[in-house]
Amino acid sequence: MQFGVASARIHACRLMLFGVMLLSAGCNLGFIGEGAPPSFDGPPAIKIASPTPNQSFLAGATVIVQARVENAGPDLARVSVLLDEALLGEKLNPNETNAAVLPLTIDWPTSKPGAFTISVLAERNDGAIAREDVSILVVAAGAKSDAPEKPDTPAPSAANESHVTGTMLQPARIRQGPGATFDLVGNLDENRQITIIAVNPTRTWYRISQDDQAEAWVYAEFVSAADISRLPVESGPPLPAAGGVNLVVLDVQIDAPLVCGEESIVRARIQNTGADETQSVAWVIAEAILLNDGSSLIEDPPPAYVKTLKADEEHTVEIPLTLTERIDQEQFIRAVVDSGNHLPETDETDNTRNSAAFVLQKGDCA
Repeated sequence: MQFGVASARIHACRLMLFGVMLLSAGCNLGFIGEGAPPSFDGPPAIKIASPTPNQSFLAGATVIVQARVENAGPDLARVSVLLDEALLGEKLNPNETNAAVLPLTIDWPTSKPGAFTISVLAERNDGAIAREDVSILVVAAGAKSDAPEKPDTPAPSAANESHVTGTMLQPARIRQGPGATFDLVGNLDENRQITIIAVNPTRTWYRISQDDQAEAWVYAEFVSAADISRLPVESGPPLPAAGGVNLVVLDVQIDAPLVCGEESIVRARIQNTGADETQSVAWVIAEAILLNDGSSLIEDPPPAYVKTLKADEEHTVEIPLTLTERIDQEQFIRAVVDSGNHLPETDETDNTRNSAAFVLQKGDCA
């Protein structure tokens, strides 16, 4: 099958991998007291949730590919999505949080009819590769699918077309609107079945039917769902007035050059971009990360503390750091504020920042 159908649209496709935006509790690299991240043996595993095998789409519709990489681990080198063996989207070193399961979503706007194969690949640094394929059919508007019709099957009603069933890929919070600034209204457990009744314009949040909640939205990356192309598009309620606390790592600087066995100082500049005072101190940790595989080189990094901050106030935290591993290899320092999510914030996704890469010099180390 030729790939000319989608070549003009590949540049518009978006590969959104978990790890870019983490909105559920406990996702901000809370390694305090937990030791080194777990190891992940063997190859990763791929499970494509959407589209389903031999599913048909009208030409011009957007196919939303949703999959999950299981047994992911910190040494996941890349995740790629192919359309008839041509690259549709790719993410290098996607698993910054060392998650065991890594969900992904990518949109493919169809144009011409035809049969297509969508493939999802995950590769480790040691070369181990996992792959799963799914074949779909794109038909011209007004044409009938080649799939056999089921006898005595009633045509779907308008009510049936107004919602889609989804499954939670992991525990997640639900909010009053499509964004992290909206108030929380509850939580959903992993494997929970939900009913999706609308999407926001960027297709990054789903409005769901949740008990008596008039507005309940969940981040789309946490959900496995079938075709959502016919769901209504809603903007959600107005954005809430600015308020709350939000700690952001603005900058990470280190003494250079870094020498094995010699103490250096990491300076992390923290700002409260929220409208309220923090009321309490927050933990800050500095981790050394190996550049080529994302592995952490410090077990149980000791915390420093950022003082209580008023709205828009900044504070630079100085953290002593002595490195003794991976001489002559490129590393970087990752600063994490509010490690462990102890302080409620309006946005839990901007608590980390990386320093520039450096090479640890030998010094007096053997």
